[in-house]
Order: sequence, then C-alpha cells, then structure tokens
Amino acid sequence: MKGTVTLKKNLLKMREDILKDMDENIKNVRSAPERDVGDFYDDVDIEKDRQMMHMLGERERVKLVAIDSALERIEDGSYGICEECGCDINKKRLKVLPFARYCVACQEELEKQAARDGESMEDKMLYKDVSITDIESSDE
Repeated sequence: MKGTVTLKKNLLKMREDILKDMDENIKNVRSAPERDVGDFYDDVDIEKDRQMMHMLGERERVKLVAIDSALERIEDGSYGICEECGCDINKKRLKVLPFARYCVACQEELEKQAARDGESMEDKMLYKDVSITDIESSDE
C-alpha cells in the first residue's frame, strides 16, 4: 500500500504520545499529596477523578493495542484490508482512523451485534498490559 512509511510514522507518533500521556498521568497520581482528613464531598470528588483516570487509561490501552495491531498489519501487508469481509478499507477512513480494522459497513454491523449482546467494542478487543517500563522507555 502506498504511503505506508508515512502511516507507520504517524502510528508510531500516536503510540509515543499515548505512552507519554500515560507516563504523565502515572507521575501525577504518584505525586498527589496524601490527605488525612476531608469531608464527604472531597472524597466523592477524589473518587470521581480516580474513576475518570482509570477509564481514560483503559481507552488508551485499547488504542495502543489497535495501533500495535495496525503496525503489524503494515509489516505483513494486510493493512487497509477489512478483517471481517476482506474488502479494502476506504482511504479516507484510514486517514481519519489509521488503526481501523474494519470497513464502515462491517464496523457498523459489529457495533450493532455488540449492542445486542450488551458489550462494547472495547470489551471485544484484546487488552495488552502496558508495563511501567514500556511507558518509561518512551521518554528516551
């Protein structure tokens, strides 16, 4: 596929940016001051913030898996081919979402099926553990 060098660079940059953001979040959590006393509303706010950080972390992990998968598909020559139907994925779609695995029609069908099953598409993705060493090595 033409332009795979540029696509690969873009995906690697996206990956690096996600790892840097995750590293910053980890540093912020580690450096947060300990509290001994607080009222109920402070505790609720803190818990809400923790849940938001966890949710964002999960989304970032899913995105990393998708990016790594796209990089593998570039290497093996299957990038840009829908994993469901085998048709080419529209170039405009790949430009907007360079780690897309499915064409629009198949993606819509998979989302409908996931909704019927009571799952999200993220639930169907394989999660990859991102270790602290992976994140810290992105600083180099």
